[in-house]
Amino acid sequence: MPRKLAIFVAVNDDNLRRMAENRVVQSLPPGSSATASYTLELNPTLEAGTVRSRLTAAGFDGALVARLVSVDKSITRVPAQTHFAPDPMFRRFGPRYGPFYSFYPYVYTTPAYTVENTTVVVETSLYRLPEGKPIWSAVSESVNPRSSAQVVDELIKLVGGKLADEGLLQIR
Repeated sequence: MPRKLAIFVAVNDDNLRRMAENRVVQSLPPGSSATASYTLELNPTLEAGTVRSRLTAAGFDGALVARLVSVDKSITRVPAQTHFAPDPMFRRFGPRYGPFYSFYPYVYTTPAYTVENTTVVVETSLYRLPEGKPIWSAVSESVNPRSSAQVVDELIKLVGGKLADEGLLQIR
């Protein structure tokens, strides 16, 4: 289990990155040593050797990296559907099977409609530093999230639970 962890969230939106990294750091139990990568001033243009030497010099022995793989949108068309309602006079008595004419006035049709679904796919990996060797990885999906914060919170709960189950990282 890493003693000092650097948290990296690879997204284009800097505000989202800061929010996500801060939430991950805050989710770790008291006494855990984790740092959001945006505070380390590691410019993406730095060479790998420079990043390695800076992280090693700062005493990091692990890195948790989450990267946005994709945001997929799909549209599903639900066709119109016809329903038969029971005769309201006999509703109390359960289903009633009778002639067609007793059901005919109570037939209704729901209109067709479309549903738009959004699926957010995120890959999360844990690395041992300074070697940079991956020791754990997972891909997760969030379906129809209401916000970026919801995706982050779901990931913390899901990924944190898996990492804790495997004894790699303790997240509360």
